[in-house]
Amino acid sequence: MLRALREADFDLTVVVSIAYAEEQAAGPQQRMTAETVEDLRRSLETLTGEEDPLLRAIRRPLSIERLGRQPLGNLVLASVASAFGDYGAASVWLGEQLGIAGAVLPATTQPLPRQIETADEASTSDPSGAGAVRRLRFAGEVLTPEPAITAVERAQWVLLAPGSLYESVLSTAAVPDLAAALARTRARVLWIANLEAGVGEAANMTAIDHLRVLTAHGVRVDAVLHDPSAPLRFDASELEGEGVDSIARPLRAGGENAGHDPEKLRAALEELIGSRASTIAGGRVSRR
Repeated sequence: MLRALREADFDLTVVVSIAYAEEQAAGPQQRMTAETVEDLRRSLETLTGEEDPLLRAIRRPLSIERLGRQPLGNLVLASVASAFGDYGAASVWLGEQLGIAGAVLPATTQPLPRQIETADEASTSDPSGAGAVRRLRFAGEVLTPEPAITAVERAQWVLLAPGSLYESVLSTAAVPDLAAALARTRARVLWIANLEAGVGEAANMTAIDHLRVLTAHGVRVDAVLHDPSAPLRFDASELEGEGVDSIARPLRAGGENAGHDPEKLRAALEELIGSRASTIAGGRVSRR
């Protein structure tokens, strides 16, 4: 998605998760901390327009005792965040060194564990019809950097990026402060839907199940941009029944197991948003 937006004339703020699966906490703390900034680094890389030496350097993998093999950019972000005491400031600093337009911010002030647990069936219906609902929970104090909240509140459009439903989309948009900002912003909230159901917690869900899981977690969605030819298909009448607009456009790249085509996605977004808008993109850039 960021490849599509990079060349468009948008004032862009990107918000991504730095939460990690709770079971990861059992591993070495330094390695876990470095890996939590993976999406920050990849977003910064994607928004960097030219292959300059710094970009090549932060992509370079290094093998370090106890940390294993890590891209240099992950280690730089974790180290600078430790020095600043602020992961958002570290990301903004590296973005300035790379010369990117816009900003990449973490959804939470610090990395924190997330867990997916079964909700109480007595109080929550099961959207997938395949078992008990899975709920994303954050452990510890969940705080969001003020610039990320402000970006949502002042945006003209909020784009929820495609990606893993629980690990990416909910881990960003369902953070309490961000979900509250989504609820009150005057922006149009557009969810760019996945093309396939995915794996893990979302494997047995239909397209409308994905939407219902988002709303069950308090994530506002005004419209869904989706490809009617994708394996994960939406029914316009079902979306209407949920009070959500259906926007069907060709988005898939060619070939087998194709993801979103950046050019098709850019064309769809420019048509919807216009040539100039203040935009915030949340969630993982793409599913890899």
